[in-house]
Amino acid sequence: MYKFAAASENETIVFGAARPGYSSQKINQWIEFMQSQNIQRVCCLLAETQLNRYSDLLQIYQNNFGVEQVCWAPIEDFQLVDSETLNQKILPFLLLANQLDEKVVVHCAGGIGRTGHILAAWLVSARGFSNQAAISAVRKTGRNPYEAAIAAFLKGRNPWKVIAELNQLLDDCRLTSKSML
Repeated sequence: MYKFAAASENETIVFGAARPGYSSQKINQWIEFMQSQNIQRVCCLLAETQLNRYSDLLQIYQNNFGVEQVCWAPIEDFQLVDSETLNQKILPFLLLANQLDEKVVVHCAGGIGRTGHILAAWLVSARGFSNQAAISAVRKTGRNPYEAAIAAFLKGRNPWKVIAELNQLLDDCRLTSKSML
């Protein structure tokens, strides 16, 4: 349900999912499902234009999970996160969840591309995976960290350049996480 799955086969803290539906009922069902999975934190990757379709989704999350338990790090659809947002906002949020042994769900709209490359970054930075092993592990859960590269051609960008950017992002977060640990 909601494409909910751990970042990798043996991951116990960081999970990925698709967004909730737009109605109050659908949002409540999503929250109830996540809470039934013992999720205590939410990292929302929806861009502002996607959040505007909701009636204050972030506030609803804060009311249900707690203000400090919600991280909003907007990433445009079919794009990679920027290094600063990843290393200064998302990974510290996930690392704190890990330290506190609190399960966290990361979600974008479909739970595939943006969520996929964030989960790969988590596996690289906190679990010591190589870039390829992280990408492979995340792909086994039905996500695709390469989604931005696949869509690059449609946006007039070179897909190989986007793949190189993803690998650089993963390399950078590995170095940054060593300084945080």
